[in-house]
Amino acid sequence: TTRAASRARAMASSAPAAPSSTPPARRRAPVPTVTLNSTHEMPLVGLGTWQAPVGVVGAAVADAISRRGYAHVDCAAAYANEEEVGDALRDAMASGAIARESLFVTSKLWNDRRRPRDVRAGLEQTLRDLKLDYLDLYLIHWPVVWRRGTLMQRDGDASIAECWRALEALVDEGKIRSIGVSNFDEAQLEELMRTARIAPAVNQIERHPKLPQDALVRYCQERGIVVTAYSPLARGGALFLDPVVSDIAEKHSVAPAQVLLRWSVQRGVVVVPKSVTPSRIEANADLWGFELDASDVEALSTLEDGESVVASPWGTKQKKNVVLRPLLTAIMWPVSKIVRVDVQRMGRSGFWRWAWSEGE
Repeated sequence: TTRAASRARAMASSAPAAPSSTPPARRRAPVPTVTLNSTHEMPLVGLGTWQAPVGVVGAAVADAISRRGYAHVDCAAAYANEEEVGDALRDAMASGAIARESLFVTSKLWNDRRRPRDVRAGLEQTLRDLKLDYLDLYLIHWPVVWRRGTLMQRDGDASIAECWRALEALVDEGKIRSIGVSNFDEAQLEELMRTARIAPAVNQIERHPKLPQDALVRYCQERGIVVTAYSPLARGGALFLDPVVSDIAEKHSVAPAQVLLRWSVQRGVVVVPKSVTPSRIEANADLWGFELDASDVEALSTLEDGESVVASPWGTKQKKNVVLRPLLTAIMWPVSKIVRVDVQRMGRSGFWRWAWSEGE
């Protein structure tokens, strides 16, 4: 009996290990792309990082790239988390999860960087934070021109046109592959393109069924400008529970968020939903197994009410800003005489300094 037991133990020790109940993570198939007018390919779904908190955003970026099939990450200096995003990008490339040439990284130039030297400095800071040698796409964040270090104080000696020329020069140097804008309307795009040598490749705007901006989308697409939708889920919440959305989701056996995202990508609009939850990150990129029919699109069109979900007081889509914008501009004027802020260093040393300090 003892010999039999010993033989059984020996056989067990030499047998293959039982399979784990948890299968190893598999990276999803790549997201489809759209070709920019710069000839570069841009994935139709990216991971948004706006309001993704420090201490969490890095793990979300790592998970999206390593396990969920993402190759597109949407960043901005004003999001105050590019350093942590950069750590995750560096680690993903170092581990072999993705090659740099397969990665598409967008960032945005803040509102007080319109003079050529400030444009260059802004880009160089973002490249350092993201641990990259170049950006795939760099956008003018808002169509405003503020004095360096101020909030909502116009710089009369700078312009969007001058800023754009500086961006074109950085494309020539290989530091940026494609350039574009964010929150520009038709008139602002017309003015920019009158003097532009390189046409904008992208216009990133708020877009969801409550604020579809169909005329602007059509205008851009007719001119070869790809539209990216930020806040494509309208912050979720009530819209997810709307019977129109929930009925369509049930019809296609998908989540309400997938309905809203499919509504955009089906029209060739790139989406950059933000999430730090792995299951939602995965679902947000899983949009290719169903298609909205004409009745779905018609039903979603009834949700339009023109309301923005973005609180930026310098935006033009928020009705309250007609009063709020000039009021805040006036309030910030005396502040600008005392304090200078560097939004690209928000949450870090050097975020603010006295206006009369050295370097002013």
